[in-house]
Amino acid sequence: MIGFTASCWDIYDLKVNLSVVPSNYQTLCLEIRSGYVMQSGALSRFYALERLHLEGFLPTILHGTFKGLSSVKTLSLNCKGMIQCNNASLLSNTFRDLTNLEELSIEDCMLSVMALDVFGGIPLLKKLTVNRCCAQELSDLLCRIVNMSQSITSLTFKSEEIVTLRPPNCSDTKGAVLELPHFYRLQEVRFSFPNAHHLEKGAFKCFENITDLSVPIVDEPQTQLLQSGIKRLQAFDFYNKCISFESVCETVFKLSITEINVRNYQFWNNTTSAVRNCQGIKKIHFNYYEHDHDAINLSLIHYLKNLVDLGVFLTHSREVEISMLCDTQKGPVLWLKKLCLFSFHITNITSEQFGCLKNLEQLILSGNQITAVADFTFKELAKLRFLDLRNNKISQITENSFFGLHDLETLILELNPLETIEAFAFIHLTMLKHVCLGDFHPLPSELESSVNVNLTHIFGVFPQGLMHINISSMWYTLNITIGSNSTPQLGISLQLSATTVFFQDCWRPFFQSVVSLTAITERLLCGSHFAARYFTSLQYFGFNSVLSAEFVDMTDLNTLVEMRYLTLMGVELYRQPGLATMFHHLTKLETLNLVTCRILSLEEEMSRDLHSLRQMSVHIPEEFSVMESFTEPLTNLRYLLLYNFRLDCSCDNTWLLAWAERQPHVQVIFYHPGEADVTCKNENGIQNFARYSAANCFLDVGFVLFLCTSLGLLLFMLVVLLHQLAREYLLAFCHIIRCWLEEAVRRPNPRGRYCYDAFVSYSGRDERWVVEQLLPGLEQRGPPFLRLCLHSRDFQLGMDIVDNITDSLYGSRYTVCVVSRNYLRSNWCSLELRLATLRLLVEQRDILILVFLEDIPPHQLSAHHRLARLVKTRTYLDWPQDQAMQPAFWDRLWTKLVPPEPHPGQ
Repeated sequence: MIGFTASCWDIYDLKVNLSVVPSNYQTLCLEIRSGYVMQSGALSRFYALERLHLEGFLPTILHGTFKGLSSVKTLSLNCKGMIQCNNASLLSNTFRDLTNLEELSIEDCMLSVMALDVFGGIPLLKKLTVNRCCAQELSDLLCRIVNMSQSITSLTFKSEEIVTLRPPNCSDTKGAVLELPHFYRLQEVRFSFPNAHHLEKGAFKCFENITDLSVPIVDEPQTQLLQSGIKRLQAFDFYNKCISFESVCETVFKLSITEINVRNYQFWNNTTSAVRNCQGIKKIHFNYYEHDHDAINLSLIHYLKNLVDLGVFLTHSREVEISMLCDTQKGPVLWLKKLCLFSFHITNITSEQFGCLKNLEQLILSGNQITAVADFTFKELAKLRFLDLRNNKISQITENSFFGLHDLETLILELNPLETIEAFAFIHLTMLKHVCLGDFHPLPSELESSVNVNLTHIFGVFPQGLMHINISSMWYTLNITIGSNSTPQLGISLQLSATTVFFQDCWRPFFQSVVSLTAITERLLCGSHFAARYFTSLQYFGFNSVLSAEFVDMTDLNTLVEMRYLTLMGVELYRQPGLATMFHHLTKLETLNLVTCRILSLEEEMSRDLHSLRQMSVHIPEEFSVMESFTEPLTNLRYLLLYNFRLDCSCDNTWLLAWAERQPHVQVIFYHPGEADVTCKNENGIQNFARYSAANCFLDVGFVLFLCTSLGLLLFMLVVLLHQLAREYLLAFCHIIRCWLEEAVRRPNPRGRYCYDAFVSYSGRDERWVVEQLLPGLEQRGPPFLRLCLHSRDFQLGMDIVDNITDSLYGSRYTVCVVSRNYLRSNWCSLELRLATLRLLVEQRDILILVFLEDIPPHQLSAHHRLARLVKTRTYLDWPQDQAMQPAFWDRLWTKLVPPEPHPGQ
């Protein structure tokens, strides 16, 4: 839709539910709750509204419902509720306030209960569509548009209830008979009565010209049509399978029909005299469902002189043959431009079948049983531009299969089990623009389940106008070789589908010509590297992977600086080592879609360079967080869709809802099927995120003021009391004295003064890493064997926690802090870090070791001043994600913690 659009459903009150929609919107799509009575003036504030769609069971539409909507040009009204065709009451002049209405569409509203002058007061109406309105007679409609004959130019009417079309008979509200005018100004009249089998004399006397008529007349269709009052008919459906084609052509001639649809036709033999009256026809479409013969005779195309589009569709399961399509005795067919033989169970095609169609431009042979394309089959079709052979059983393309198709622009071979394409099979196709290959299968003689495709081997030289290539190998590995430095013009769209795609020569100029790449594969590689970086001109990239597929480093996405549209599907982003920089330098990116990708959080470093991003959709199957700083660089963002998502129950995400509400230029859509509100998940299960935030992340201001006042008074009293009792003492000084005293007590006995080699300070959420990694890496390695102090294992039961921490910390030679985001959020870990730094200050020895489990941005560390200072002044260890680097990590840490060997004599 053009301009601002709002789509709202389950509306129970227009004024209340639409209060959040700005008044300058141009389009409203509204689904009304069943039984709601439209209020007068409920939409009047939408002064700029041009298009309005209303849907739902509306028992009554009152006068004034559309008051103030003088700018509306298009109105769609669908009365469908629980049942089809509701008897919604539309009163006289219901639409009179829509003074500029040009198009009106009504569906599933019973015509018989509408006022006769329901369409009064809309003088500019040009197009009226009435579908499925349970009319019993054509008069139900005509009697209500009798006064619109001078304005309306397009009329569409479909009714499944009408079984007999009778002459219109109208009367006004007083019972006086009305004489219906001729609708001369109608340029389009489309009628569909799928259950009407009889057409009475004069039924269409008001419509001399009908554009499209679908009536399943079985008996004497020509007679009934001619007596109905129609003078000219553009398109008509013939349902009678026993009618002769000569009779069909006679009807075509008398009503100037240019397009026919013949259902269940028997394809009898025809002669020049039989089809003489069909010479003015432009399009003929056969829907063929049953037959009595094994051969279908298409010889009639030799007699039709103006035919430009022929379609023959067969859904019968028996195999049939096409005969008389090209009869050399009847000469060439020069007028046929398009031929469609869909699902015809054709098994073989030869040049004799199509050689007479000299000017054929489009040939559709999809959905058949073709097993091979014989050499020189299309040699006579020099003007063919479109060839569709999809969904057949072709396994081999020879060098001369497409010989002679010098003007061919589109070739579709997908859904064929291709095994080989001979060398230079496409060398004749110099005008080729679109080509779909496959699906490739390995040769039966090959042991490996891989397919090798050499594009130069197939094309020879790439056509300069080549725009689209689609290559698929289904469930097999696809090895693509370009093979030459032949370069098509910039602008190629490449689509690949395979389990794994390998490119063999990524330095070829071909890669610089590709601007659009769609890959449905687990891995897209050139050698062992992610292949996307070689497409330096890429503007659109869609990568559909499989979750838990073999890991491939995709950091090189940040080299595609021309990219504007990026879609990643099924990618485990949390495993990417360069996730923070993956989207750097993509300053032209406008659309980013992350579909079923796994990621822990969206952070600012990811969006640093996405200044041009306008649209972003996120569909992440597991819980994740969105950092507040993530949206700060997105200065041009206009649409953000969070689909089927669930946040972490964390106060870090509380900003999101408030941000979405206050953004005037960003349309934020939270869509979660089956759940009305945003939810989050933690160890307590799924919760309403708004309620969680209110309970855990926001403070009651009044309570905070009361608490602060009380604490202030208490502090003042304590300060006064301490000042009187111990003026020279401070609490901090007491802690320092205690530490000095404890250290002095320990010093005289250096042997055995420590119970542990190291006290491990860590968050309970990281205990799995401590148990599975740290303990085996240190305690089980030796000799000498180290002994670690863990709060979950070594704290004394019944003792105060602070005393436990202090004794364990001073009873260990070192303190190891396992730092993570969980560590930063833990109050106990914060206390342990403070006591450890206090000991460091007292003893002035290197006794504190920092181990970072994950990369924590500086802006998050800055909130923890003590830790931030330590990071700036001390060397720390990072836990390597690469398993190959982990042994060196354990060596370094173990060497640091191993106690020194005692001197001789000690």
